[in-house]
Amino acid sequence: MEPTGDPEARIRDLERPLAEQASATEMGATAPIPPPPYAPPPTAPYQAPSYPQYGSPYYARPQQVVHKRNQPALWLIPLIVGVFVAAGIVGVVVYFVVGNSSTGGVSGGGGSVAVPTMPSLPAIPSMPSIPSIPAIPGIGPTDEVLTVEAGGSLSIGGVDKKQTVICNQGTVSISGMNNTIDVQGSCAAVTVSGMDNTVTVESAGTIGASGFDNKVTYRSGDPQTSQSGTGNVIERG
Repeated sequence: MEPTGDPEARIRDLERPLAEQASATEMGATAPIPPPPYAPPPTAPYQAPSYPQYGSPYYARPQQVVHKRNQPALWLIPLIVGVFVAAGIVGVVVYFVVGNSSTGGVSGGGGSVAVPTMPSLPAIPSMPSIPSIPAIPGIGPTDEVLTVEAGGSLSIGGVDKKQTVICNQGTVSISGMNNTIDVQGSCAAVTVSGMDNTVTVESAGTIGASGFDNKVTYRSGDPQTSQSGTGNVIERG
């Protein structure tokens, strides 16, 4: 219909398909619905325009995480190279030090190079000798020979002492404990006291013993003897 046509006729043309559909429905028949005079609206979802120059502080674009695969070859290469370098250094040291130790030097282009020797360590000073302990007077053995002349007297005491006495008509007195005394010559008198003393007399005018468990033996003569105490013995031997 042309634009200059009757508007009412245009309206009747638009209402005619609806009227025909309604009459067909009343009669029990289904008439096909004619297509609308205008194309249907697009069905695509509405997308808001993006304005990248105006970023929203309340929205952030999700970031993509990229997973990288482990590459063991990247760290194995330096390890292998380091092993080979260390083996090479050890081989060089063994060749130059151990291989040429018999010649006393290292061969090279300019001649032999002497291998440096380790400096000798200073000698450790010896420990000072411990001074001997002096003998305590009256205790322990002695090698000194004592002499007593006529009219003189000699006293011997102490512990564990061994003594030799040369007597020339003198007087000898022995005391202490566990002493061994050898009286040579001829004495005017010999007296023994203390404990566990052993006395040998070659000859004496008188012999006396007191104390405990002393033993006096004379070799010759007939001395006058006297005993007191406990366990003392005077006998010829």
